Amino acid sequence: MKQIQVSGKCSGCGLCIVNSSYLREMDNGDAEPIPGKAIKESDLEQVRKVVSQCPENALKIIEIGTKKAGKEGVKEVVDDLKKKCQNLSVNRIDLSDIKLESRNYYIPRPSTDKEGLSKYSSYEAAKSAAKDEFNRLCYSEYAFRPMLKKVFVEYKVNVLKPFYTCKDEEGSAYYEYNQLVRNYLANAYAEICELIGEDKIPASWKDFSVYPSKEDWHINYLKNFDESSTKSGIIAALKNLSYTKADDYALEMDYDVSECYVGEGLFGQSKYKEMWCFTGFYKAADRFREDLKWAIDYQSDEIEENAASSINLVFDTFEEELKKAFDEKIKELEEYLK
Repeated sequence: MKQIQVSGKCSGCGLCIVNSSYLREMDNGDAEPIPGKAIKESDLEQVRKVVSQCPENALKIIEIGTKKAGKEGVKEVVDDLKKKCQNLSVNRIDLSDIKLESRNYYIPRPSTDKEGLSKYSSYEAAKSAAKDEFNRLCYSEYAFRPMLKKVFVEYKVNVLKPFYTCKDEEGSAYYEYNQLVRNYLANAYAEICELIGEDKIPASWKDFSVYPSKEDWHINYLKNFDESSTKSGIIAALKNLSYTKADDYALEMDYDVSECYVGEGLFGQSKYKEMWCFTGFYKAADRFREDLKWAIDYQSDEIEENAASSINLVFDTFEEELKKAFDEKIKELEEYLK
């Protein structure tokens, strides 16, 4: 059967799409042939005109499918479908496809209202207050869990979402395989209709949709991957570094003493007292964030491996179901052709 072939020279001008019902627009604006739509002899001259008017010379009419006629041609089409089904495979992923790199994620720096306040009676009291504030805003589980959760949520949405999206949309990792089989079926349908007429096979035979179950354990694991932040080993890796105890961060801060007015004494004389403050909290918080990012990258291989294992296990089942459904379509076709 005849179809329009679109080369890589297509600039997406849209002229051919407007003038031909045999082409459609892709997401990137380029034209592509409508799968399963063979050029009718009555339309051939008009299609030739569209091809000749392409400003990029990106179009041409080609013959695809069987060269045989009648039942022999039909058999070749069916045999070609069987071969396509047998060779159909789903590409597995490796860690490079789902990289977790801390540089891609922003961890907000916590803010304190206690830095620089001269309110502590001694160096030790100021240091203790600085450590408490650092622990509250950075080092405690209450503080760092939301930081990690944010990274894992963004990683899940930005990287893993295609693998747990189990519906018919382009954002799904399974969509392209459904589209591939649909194109196979559509082209076979068009060829057979051209060979033996359009009343032998219902148009609904071309319908095809296979997606993993949303209830699959591995799909749910990927969908809720941010829960893994609590058992990722990131904090343990951070605390195994040198100088990453809460005391170490507190020691990096600066402590200053100044004479502070504390009221009037007997006979109206002003009274002053040495009071201490801490500064450098934000510098310590920044180092903590950098240490946390180091720990994320240190643990990233293990985190990626867990995600990749689930994805590839889903792909194993998906490939099996995809080929099974494709094979059933071929058997259904053979029943129609008896």
